[in-house]
Amino acid sequence: MFSERKILLVVNPISGDIDKDEVFEKVIEMAQAEQYDLRIYTTTGEDDLSTIREMVGNINPERVLVAGGDGTISMVAEAVQGFDVIIGIIPVGSANGLAVDFGVSGSIAQVVEVAFGDHIVGIDAVSINGEVSLHLSDIGLNALLVKNYESSDTRGKLGYAREMLKTLTEHENFLVRITTDQEIIETEALIVIIANAQKYGTGVTINPAGDMSDGFFELVIAKKLDFIETARILAGSTDFNPEIMQVVSVEKASIECLDKEAHFQIDGEYKGMVRKLEAHILREYIKVSLP
Repeated sequence: MFSERKILLVVNPISGDIDKDEVFEKVIEMAQAEQYDLRIYTTTGEDDLSTIREMVGNINPERVLVAGGDGTISMVAEAVQGFDVIIGIIPVGSANGLAVDFGVSGSIAQVVEVAFGDHIVGIDAVSINGEVSLHLSDIGLNALLVKNYESSDTRGKLGYAREMLKTLTEHENFLVRITTDQEIIETEALIVIIANAQKYGTGVTINPAGDMSDGFFELVIAKKLDFIETARILAGSTDFNPEIMQVVSVEKASIECLDKEAHFQIDGEYKGMVRKLEAHILREYIKVSLP
């Protein structure tokens, strides 16, 4: 019998180093068990956002499952705006920061079960120069790392480690002015993180105050490279040295690079060099199925 319940699976075939065949197998099994009419879209890198949006409008699915990394999830979240759909996350990217923050982990079968589950949470997003960030975006050191990683031939943790060493030799600090409703901060910076969530995909907590449903985002300002402080953070410390790391919670902010352009990335996708960013919160931007 033809089912009126529809579900769309969006797969990024080049994300991470995980074979996607198991994703297709497990989603098809679950869709049949739950009596969904399943449609599948594989991203191409060419006008995917518009194509997904058109498919959602035509199909009217109850859920859109996303098999990819943070960038793919953010793109799908933007594509479904205006539609009453639930997003399910199947983390198969190189860095799955959103999944780490949400506690979505385990085997493909386990995360697919969560994606079809009934625990639904509304989460915020951040608009940055008109583009949407669900997780962590930044200017400075990490954005340059993302750029170097995207252009490299090596994937996985080995690729990140190799490109990190390269990035540390290339990066230069920059002078930044941050204007919020509460204050103006002017400082030299290694990186400025626009954080809706708490953790990078490595599991390191960089924004301990982060709550993706509280109507605020945080600016995490690393003023200089300090190996002792970095080691403490990597070891799990969230007691930041204020002379090195500053965190402010805001609803909107203007971030201006005063002396030169800085590298910029959104949710793991390199966006180029920028001079100025305007950011504001987007409350309850999407609904996500979580553990």
